[in-house]
Amino acid sequence: MIKLYIDWISQPSRAVKAVLDILKVPHEVKALKIQFDEHKSPEFTAIHPLQQLPLLQDGDFTVAESHNIMRYVIKQKNIQTHLYPLIDIKQQTRIDQYLDYHHTNTRKCLNLYHSVLISPIKGEKVFPEILDKERQDVAKVFSFFESNWLKGKSYICGDQLTLADISACSEMLQLDMIKFDFQKYPITNAWLHRVIRIPEVHQAHNVAFKIIKKYNPSSEFLK
Repeated sequence: MIKLYIDWISQPSRAVKAVLDILKVPHEVKALKIQFDEHKSPEFTAIHPLQQLPLLQDGDFTVAESHNIMRYVIKQKNIQTHLYPLIDIKQQTRIDQYLDYHHTNTRKCLNLYHSVLISPIKGEKVFPEILDKERQDVAKVFSFFESNWLKGKSYICGDQLTLADISACSEMLQLDMIKFDFQKYPITNAWLHRVIRIPEVHQAHNVAFKIIKKYNPSSEFLK
């Protein structure tokens, strides 16, 4: 059986878990905690020298990088799904275009989350100018979602859910832990609610919701 190594706090890990559940792919979850350096253990390093999560192990074959894992499972098992349609190369390209964009744009949400919540917990100094830059970066990401990725569409790549939406939702929802004002971006906010209400996506965020409840108990996503 496929083994999926994840950290429930990791945005990409949650996205992969949600995808495997939606596709009903049997798998065994191996949960590690990055905060305790469990991904740096000799046992895991022997499997994946880069010590990154998530990681999929399919027999003696390992697959790294969340987007790569998602596509591998769909292709390897020849799954016909609107998440990443194997028979529609143009839709594949649309999805891949967002997934490539995600790494250097939407992923900037992580920097702001880390500076506001994680750095103070770890006793790390956060310089005001860095924090301002990170807030500006996130504002640009959300504004671009409003005016481009979601313009005239229910989902990033059209009228159906795809890998792009699941990856982006997992990343953006992390900001709810720092009381980000999603209502400033009504189109993106409505889209987030659509995606997170999908049972498998919601289930993959159970641990994240516990943290949100602790740091942002009035969150609209907890209602």
